[in-house]
Amino acid sequence: MPGVEETRAALVLIVDDDELIRVFMREVLEQAGFEVCEASHGAAAIEQYATQRPDLIVMDLVMPVMDGFVACLKLRESEEGKRVPILVMTGLDDEDSIGRAYACGATDFIAKPTNATILGHRVRYMLRGSSTLNALLRSEARLGLAQRIAKIGNWEWHPSTGQFLVSPELCRLMGIRAQDFRGTKEAFLDMVHVDDRALVDRTLQSILAEGKPCDIDHRIVFQHGGELSVNLQAEAVLDDQSKTMTIVGTAKDISERKRSEREIQRLAYYDSLTGLPNRVLFKDRVIQALAHAHRYQTTLAVLFLDLDRFKVINDTLGHNIGDLLLKQVADRLTESVRHSDSVGRPIEKGGAHELARLGGDEFTVLLTNIRQAQDAGMVARRIIESLARSFLIDGHEISVTASVGIAIFPTDGDSVDQLLKSSDVAMYQAKEEGRNNAQFYSATMNSMAAERLEMENDLRKALERHELTVYYQPQVDIRSNRIVGAEALVRWHHPLRGMLMPALFLPVANETGMIRKLDEAVLGMACRQGKAWQDAGYAPVRMSVNVSNSFFHGASLVSAVSRALQETQLAPEFLELELTESIAMRHVEASIEMLQELRTMGIRLSIDDFGTGYSSLSHLQRFPLNMLKIDQSFACNVPHDAANVSITRAIISLAHSMNLTVLVEGVERKEQLEMFREQGCDQAQGHYFGVPMPADEFVQRLTRADSPTPGRQAA
Repeated sequence: MPGVEETRAALVLIVDDDELIRVFMREVLEQAGFEVCEASHGAAAIEQYATQRPDLIVMDLVMPVMDGFVACLKLRESEEGKRVPILVMTGLDDEDSIGRAYACGATDFIAKPTNATILGHRVRYMLRGSSTLNALLRSEARLGLAQRIAKIGNWEWHPSTGQFLVSPELCRLMGIRAQDFRGTKEAFLDMVHVDDRALVDRTLQSILAEGKPCDIDHRIVFQHGGELSVNLQAEAVLDDQSKTMTIVGTAKDISERKRSEREIQRLAYYDSLTGLPNRVLFKDRVIQALAHAHRYQTTLAVLFLDLDRFKVINDTLGHNIGDLLLKQVADRLTESVRHSDSVGRPIEKGGAHELARLGGDEFTVLLTNIRQAQDAGMVARRIIESLARSFLIDGHEISVTASVGIAIFPTDGDSVDQLLKSSDVAMYQAKEEGRNNAQFYSATMNSMAAERLEMENDLRKALERHELTVYYQPQVDIRSNRIVGAEALVRWHHPLRGMLMPALFLPVANETGMIRKLDEAVLGMACRQGKAWQDAGYAPVRMSVNVSNSFFHGASLVSAVSRALQETQLAPEFLELELTESIAMRHVEASIEMLQELRTMGIRLSIDDFGTGYSSLSHLQRFPLNMLKIDQSFACNVPHDAANVSITRAIISLAHSMNLTVLVEGVERKEQLEMFREQGCDQAQGHYFGVPMPADEFVQRLTRADSPTPGRQAA
């Protein structure tokens, strides 16, 4: 671009309080082809600059009103005067003034008295330099604008010094201020996504070692969250002596391109309605899972799920409602599968399970690294339970169920197609069995898995049909031999298998989440029975009900207890909740808060199986308890086992020091009872007093409220 002198005569402002000097300099500069304006002091110079906008200023330093130092400062403070060349005049021996002038913003200086020829050349040189600088600044501004438009930043790495320079646009892309960047390669790598950091570092070192250009994509992580995808290109540049190497590169924002690539992938591999993987992606992931299972001899399962009577809903309410239903079904399935992570382990970095929509109302689930076939049945059960809750769509309350078929690798197939076919066959078997259930592929159905799945289905029905009942075991005051409590123990009157003990079905209830509903049912039955005995005129006894971990740490315990007491009208002091040490210690602070709330209601609280858990006395003394129950394992072999005798004596002493009642479980012989009586134990429970029994049998052992205290009431 042409300079100032090539387009028009440059305007020079002369600032000096000596009129003769101004006249002299005007003649010199005008003869050299410049236009001239004048000012007699610094303040006038600033006014002249504002109106005339000279291309260069020649200024004396020592002047009245405002000297040259102050005038320089004020010009440099203004946006317009930042880059105008300022040539100051001073004496040859005034070094301090020269240094001060530069500090105030002077561009150059010339000595007094001024040589006419030198003055002309100096002004022309300074104007040429100013023109070049302005052209460079304009070029940099255009480059910066182009980089902002193209979203490209540039950088330089100087390995010999460790310096890493980044452009303002790259700082903007990285979401930082230029002054906050530390100027090292490590500082740049710190901003690279942790998963891409090794790649970028390896690439830079490769350029340094081999001199080959690079072209890679990686991610930048913002300091306050979020990330940016960039394309990094770089190459090595040598200096004039081909010795010192600099790595020069660019970083271009390619986030939009990456978004487009992801969208293309989504359309190719994901269902557009639900967002789930489609058949193509699901089969690809099963192939990967099968390769892993073959290599490491692990087991996997494929679940094939079909909604029952979905066509009726679609035809009745319309396809729009049907599509909305499918989306909500997909959400429920996603949540169910996510909550089933405990039954499988991931394949390398992949998820433990994969959910897909094959089309229509058909969905599939891949379970990897499952431990046993029953695990697949457990996931199927969770899915069925999740879908059993009604859906609310556009004002319509819609109920839908599902039939699930389960195929296990390697017994039901060792390829994608075979597993899908086997699970499809099993799904149709589930429909023939009445829908809303799950079936294993019958040809290889593991008998244990089948029994477990049958147990789950039967237990679910038992809760609905009230097949569960409660037996009661006496709790006796050791001193008076009077029944003071009854522990409520659940039993199951199975329609085909007869009476089932808790050991057969409580593990299933715990693993399937049915334990809360079961606990709530037992709580209600126990409260109702206790009030019935009182209403019949029997002396009140406390009803002791066990609380599972799921029920205790869930959100419904307090409301369930309150509801049971209100519905049965049993006074709170006649209800005791038993929980084990392990349950109470799992979340100590939350447990304390829960127990205090229950205690405030007037309910009695006890720790069951004391001595078998991992008690912390510092926590235990904070629990608002009424009773400790010594585990029956300590009652065995006493009084002959000296160690157990010592342990029970210590527990009783500890409990009494905390003002707690002590009940020992598992008392079967009179000599055991006598020993615990001598140790000061308060209450006992066990076969010596009676096995768990139905309510009508237990009531025969109770005394009337108005009767005197009887003797021992043993079984």
